[in-house]
Amino acid sequence: MPALQRRIRRRPLRGPPGGIATYEIEHLYREISYVALNFHWGRDEILDLEHAERQRYVGMINDLTATE
Repeated sequence: MPALQRRIRRRPLRGPPGGIATYEIEHLYREISYVALNFHWGRDEILDLEHAERQRYVGMINDLTATE
């Protein structure tokens, strides 16, 4: 086990520590605005959604508006 720990500690970091990826704030604002405009939901309601769920709603709105 100690040999494995040494290898892990010596590896170069390829991104943010812990594997956490940042989400571009402008993109988040666009998503919030888009969902709010189309579903008339409040900011807090939209921010309470998980990322994947919010993305799904954005996709659904795209599909619905593309057929109009």
